Amino acid sequence: MKFKAISTGMFACALAITLNSCSKSAAPVPPEAQQAPQTPTPTTQPAANAAAAQAQQAGAQAATAATQAVQQATATAAQSATAATTAATTQAQSLIDKAKSLVNAQKYQDALNTLNQLTNMKLSADQQKTVDDLKAQIQKLMSNSTVSNAVNSVGNLLGK
Repeated sequence: MKFKAISTGMFACALAITLNSCSKSAAPVPPEAQQAPQTPTPTTQPAANAAAAQAQQAGAQAATAATQAVQQATATAAQSATAATTAATTQAQSLIDKAKSLVNAQKYQDALNTLNQLTNMKLSADQQKTVDDLKAQIQKLMSNSTVSNAVNSVGNLLGK
């Protein structure tokens, strides 16, 4: 039984292949296509040379334009970076000056809060030294004022 089913299927496939292969016909190749490509004649050679020279000139112009665009983009980026650095330096310096004025007004905690705003900024070496000196000065002044406040409080309790 299985043999009949297999042999019938094989016969049907063979018949389908035979019918498909018979219905197709190959298109004849034209004789012009069978010939080898022709070499350039002496009359086409100057035109080819001119086209090559033109292409080379266009390529050189494109390379020059690309180089100029890269140089301009680099210059613009450098200017932007310089402007951003200058703005950050100016902002940092204004915060340092504000902290100094707060120290002079004996508002030490406000001065420390102002200096803490500088932690995320990139400071120059001079600015960093100034900030460190200010912090040390503020901490010293705060400890001195705390001690003097404690002495005054004890003195007030003792009835001075």
